[in-house]
Amino acid sequence: MNGWRRVMVAIALVVVVVGCPGCWDKVELEDVAWVQAMGFDKGPDGYTVTTFQVGVPRNLRGGVGGGGAGVPSGPYHVTVSVLAKTSFEAIDLVALNLGRRLSLEHTQSFVFGEELARADIRGLASGMDRFREVRGSAFVFLARGRAEDVLRAMTSPLDVSPSRFLQTIVQQHRHTGLFEATQFAPFIWGIQSDAHTASAPIIALAKDIRPGVPTGMGREYPASPGIGERIGETALPDVGGATAGSSMLEAGRMPRLGGGPVEVMGTAVFSGGQMVGDLDGEETRAMMMLKGRFERAAFSIPDPMAPEYPLALEIKGLGTRVRARRDGERVWIDVTVRVEINYIFTRTQADYTDPRNSPIVEKAVEEYLKAHLDRAIARAKGMKVDPFGLGEYVRKTFWTWPEWEAFAWPTKFPDALVNASVKCNLARYGMNLEPLSVPPGERLRKQGDAE
Repeated sequence: MNGWRRVMVAIALVVVVVGCPGCWDKVELEDVAWVQAMGFDKGPDGYTVTTFQVGVPRNLRGGVGGGGAGVPSGPYHVTVSVLAKTSFEAIDLVALNLGRRLSLEHTQSFVFGEELARADIRGLASGMDRFREVRGSAFVFLARGRAEDVLRAMTSPLDVSPSRFLQTIVQQHRHTGLFEATQFAPFIWGIQSDAHTASAPIIALAKDIRPGVPTGMGREYPASPGIGERIGETALPDVGGATAGSSMLEAGRMPRLGGGPVEVMGTAVFSGGQMVGDLDGEETRAMMMLKGRFERAAFSIPDPMAPEYPLALEIKGLGTRVRARRDGERVWIDVTVRVEINYIFTRTQADYTDPRNSPIVEKAVEEYLKAHLDRAIARAKGMKVDPFGLGEYVRKTFWTWPEWEAFAWPTKFPDALVNASVKCNLARYGMNLEPLSVPPGERLRKQGDAE
């Protein structure tokens, strides 16, 4: 009996030892290169230029090299571009150059070049979606120009890591509404969806960044981009009559001097895997309102009591209500956007806390926002895409899925009657409840000057 027990214990030990995974598939951290961001550009003869931004571990953690305590002794990252038939092949080719296996498990962002996106990225995105190391939570960007240029120039004046820099930029969509953060998994879903189209924020080089000498496949940029900051220079551009909400609210055209080398603003709109157009900053705000995802932002509208002066407002989104009706192939969609005013900055003495004046500014905001909603809807209809997700509501008017698929919503959206309206409420004027008082003598002098 004791012999039988010994045999059973031995068998159990063998099973446990064989079943334990142990360290047979271990990977040393020193053998892996962690990719922080990837860029994709169209190359010659059907090739793809894939750019990898790889972090330098000893410097990202505050290296102890010749730079002293907590000061890195070299760059925080290295950027490598390779020309290959596929981006998957490029991963192995870069490993031969860096001497480490590349890992995408911690890649925070994917940047698609504009030329490649206008051709079609469905095949590339499909392959990335199936790759085991690609994270669905990674952010997607559309580069105005080349993704390689953006990644090579992208350094933050405040943060050490380029991937961390993109993360902090992405967080600003909640406070500005000038772009919408897009993650990889929803982006892939939008490419396949017949109820709404995919979209991605636009990232571009700042207008005061100048590329260096062209190299084999891209351009080299200095470690500190050459932003002119000499005394006497000005950030005021010759806008040629451009108005806010059009040309100046686009990535790469912001009128400024100094700061970081890249800007994120606006939205690239796709039809399937092909980029068909873009929305500027104001149109992107309208898109987010129509989708019910607008949180808050600062607006400047003409002062309704003195149109020659701007009236600055902080507007907060309170939600969006959408109702869709259908009669055969005719579709009517009513969208009501609710917002509230939390702060007013005015150059005049208009007192909008007065109950007689509050409706004036509320009506002015409603008319201003409705004009932008109508403009964004018209732009989308012109591109024959629905980046607002209105098809999600139209789909509910069908009884069966085959009927919905046969309806082909993307072909019906340009003819749909979309009526957008805005409901605004002045909630808080600011810390003070009325404008600063003006002494009587100054008021008389101003009136005399006017006369």
